[in-house]
Amino acid sequence: MSEDNKFPPPPPPDDFTKTTPNIRVPEGETPPSDWDKTNYNYPKQPAPDEWGKTVTNIKPIDTGGDYDKTFYPGSKAPSTPEWGMTEANVNVNAADFGTKPDDFGTAGQTYDKTTPYFRLPEADRAKYENLPPTPVEQAVAAEQEEKAKGGLPSWFWISAGLMTMFFFAVVVLAVVYFFVIRDTSFEVTVKGAPIGSTVQVDGSPLAVTDQDGSFKLKNLKAGEREISIVHPTFTCEKRRVTGGNGVNPEPIIARCTAIAAKPTDDCGNIRLGEDDKAERCYNSALDALPDPFTAEDLVKALNILIINFESGKSDIPPVRLAALQKGAAFIKKLPAGIVLEVGGHTDNVGQPASNQTLSEARAEAVKNALVKFGVSDSVLQTKGYGATKPIASNDTEDGKFRNRRIEYSIVKK
Repeated sequence: MSEDNKFPPPPPPDDFTKTTPNIRVPEGETPPSDWDKTNYNYPKQPAPDEWGKTVTNIKPIDTGGDYDKTFYPGSKAPSTPEWGMTEANVNVNAADFGTKPDDFGTAGQTYDKTTPYFRLPEADRAKYENLPPTPVEQAVAAEQEEKAKGGLPSWFWISAGLMTMFFFAVVVLAVVYFFVIRDTSFEVTVKGAPIGSTVQVDGSPLAVTDQDGSFKLKNLKAGEREISIVHPTFTCEKRRVTGGNGVNPEPIIARCTAIAAKPTDDCGNIRLGEDDKAERCYNSALDALPDPFTAEDLVKALNILIINFESGKSDIPPVRLAALQKGAAFIKKLPAGIVLEVGGHTDNVGQPASNQTLSEARAEAVKNALVKFGVSDSVLQTKGYGATKPIASNDTEDGKFRNRRIEYSIVKK
């Protein structure tokens, strides 16, 4: 038998739609389906499932053999053909490679690519199929549940919160206004007090009256307050006032009386540190003048007052201005034409020239105060004597105190 007999003759032309792969089927087995016949040596694939279970997209691998045969991963190596048969003509649908959207369903579905099929354990599949809702989904579900129950809508709670914040802000502003911003203080004016008096509010010194005997007390705490006028040679009634919230009481008119000399006061012997005693004796002497009085009687009473100037200064101590104001009232009663001299004297401490200048300045300061209290400028004249006319020894402090004085005298009647 020749070798040519081993080659079968060429097959006649055939209709490829009716072509059946030449597949050897073992005896006793059910012939495979048409689909299985076209997938020669290809592992059996799971049945198509829902879209989430797409069949694995696997490309054939080119073996590059002599006969340009192909095989699929997972299968055995391509079989060696026997000369009595041909290799199966396997035609794989282009849908297995995800070539276009229409390969996987109706037009309009954009499944451009297939997804490898991985079969997960049932427990894991349940976990991924039953994922918990997202926060947005929870909020939507809660809102729908509230609507279903007929509860209050969310806008109601938002409005209630805003109103609560508004009323809280109003309360805070009201508290700040009434207890911090609002001015609840008041002020009161004191009039007619002795010049140089100390004004006290509820026992605490607050100010010294002006040269007209008045003072305006400001920023007093609201409520009832006790006003006291304190002076070493005057007795003043305590007064109570009530004010606050912008309501100011009427001015207080001082009710003060000069303190007369005590029975124990020796008005003929004034010593160092007895300035207040000298003023009491001065007040008593003026009050005891007859009506009418003479210029000599008035000068004798005026010279009792001691004005203890600070060392090297000509400023009148404020506490002595009330005494000068009272003396001015009597000087104004003198008959016309009478002229009084206001003489200034010092002790012997310091240079004579400086003492002379200082004595003149002190005399001028007293005259100006009396003129301010209503005495005519023509009634008074001044002169400084320095330390030239002492009335006591300068060897003692008490003597120096008595020499530092203002002395009145009559220069014209």
